Amino acid sequence: MRVSTSTMYQAGTSALLKQQAEMVKTQQQMASGRRILTAADDPVGASTALRVSQSLAGNQQLQANQQAANNTLAIAESTLGSVGDLLQSVQQRLLQAQNSTLSATDRSIIADDVDGMLGQLTGLANAKDGGGAYLFAGYSETTQPFVAGVGGVSYQGDDGTRKLEVASGRTLGVSASGNDVFMRIKNGNGVFSTAANNANTGSGVIDSGSVANPAALNGHAYSFTFNVAGGVTTYDIYDTTAGASVSTGNAFSPGQSISVAGMQFSVSGRPANGDVFTASPSTNQSVFKTLSDASAALRSGVASGARLTAVNSALSSLNQAVDRALTMRAEFGTRMNEIAAHETVSGAVVLEHQKRLSELQDVDYTEAATALMRQQTSTQAAQQSFAKIAKLSLFDYLG
Repeated sequence: MRVSTSTMYQAGTSALLKQQAEMVKTQQQMASGRRILTAADDPVGASTALRVSQSLAGNQQLQANQQAANNTLAIAESTLGSVGDLLQSVQQRLLQAQNSTLSATDRSIIADDVDGMLGQLTGLANAKDGGGAYLFAGYSETTQPFVAGVGGVSYQGDDGTRKLEVASGRTLGVSASGNDVFMRIKNGNGVFSTAANNANTGSGVIDSGSVANPAALNGHAYSFTFNVAGGVTTYDIYDTTAGASVSTGNAFSPGQSISVAGMQFSVSGRPANGDVFTASPSTNQSVFKTLSDASAALRSGVASGARLTAVNSALSSLNQAVDRALTMRAEFGTRMNEIAAHETVSGAVVLEHQKRLSELQDVDYTEAATALMRQQTSTQAAQQSFAKIAKLSLFDYLG
């Protein structure tokens, strides 16, 4: 077989280039820290790495969502804690205002305090999260939810709840509708509310009452008109919803329980002739209106019985508002606990994916360094042998 000089050079050059290419590839692997530089290096490994990378990216996004959700919920939970504390402070001031020794000036000072707390409450209701979104505006995160006006505080948000995916197929709310937290709160004791007519002149005060027989509740409103004749006090019960009298001439003694349609309450003090009290099904009332009504009652010039009843009614409604704030706060706390559990799982999954990717992609430096030294030796040997073979030409011996 004849090997031409051209063939010898071509074969030698090809072998040297191949050796150099392998050495360059090894150098690139060591420089990048990656074993797989292209899919051709390991098709199966590259395909597996791609799937693992996609899963890793998805879990890392869930981790980001979990962190964002937890931060927002923590701010909301803390805000509702402040709301509860503030409302309890209002209750304490209103209880102080019930002291019969206070003058009109003293009650006016307390009313000023309540007005100030109303402003604080509005500020808390307009709280924002770390990203500048309103916590209690529903979906309208850029719209200030609560605005004070001539008619009181109004709600400008909606009933939506912003949500984030915190686990595969699991979303959690990270905000709340201001309607649910501050506006749609049942007044009175949550089932019915009691009130005194502002025209009352006696010292009679009706309490917030309780449900004596749930099965007897019919959703009707009732009025109680007191009659005083010859030192004897009686009262008539009238169903204002049905427009019918229930009973008349009922004997009255201060503090004695009065029951009608499953509702039970008592009237203390001495109602005057013609004084009227009412008991009606609870309706939705904003906590802002409750504070505003309490302040107005403290400043009013009505008889002591009507004023005390109005303040007692506000106290009862504030109990409902405090319960709502505590309930929502507990709900946010529960969501934070769930996120903590998801964070533990996601963290473990991310670590496992990172470990698997490292096994698939990362270069073994010891192995790569050994291979590089071997390739360098092989290349040097190839170069030296080619140089000697290249001299095997007849022309080198012709002179």
